[in-house]
Amino acid sequence: MKITFFPKTKLGIESVILLIAGLIFFTAGSVLGPALPYAGHYSGFAAIIHNPLTSAAAILYFASLIASAVTGILSVIKKQERSIAVFLALGSGVMSLPMIFGVVYNLFFK
Repeated sequence: MKITFFPKTKLGIESVILLIAGLIFFTAGSVLGPALPYAGHYSGFAAIIHNPLTSAAAILYFASLIASAVTGILSVIKKQERSIAVFLALGSGVMSLPMIFGVVYNLFFK
């Protein structure tokens, strides 16, 4: 099968859309973070409650990257999708997993 840049299947397109949504959430969190007052002395759920917009942007970012990886895996395995954009979405979702574990560890267990 020929390798293309843009996906041809519906699952592949959804994977790339979720990747783009994750990048938008990441940008929104990066812009909102310095603009809002940061309550840095809290940890655990108190940090999430006192920084709601930044926390929501981070949670949506991680959720969209994980969903992008799952739909990317499904499109590659089930639908035989072979596009560079789906492989990028799959790679970014898989590479976000250690980052998620690091954030959870620093927030709740440190």
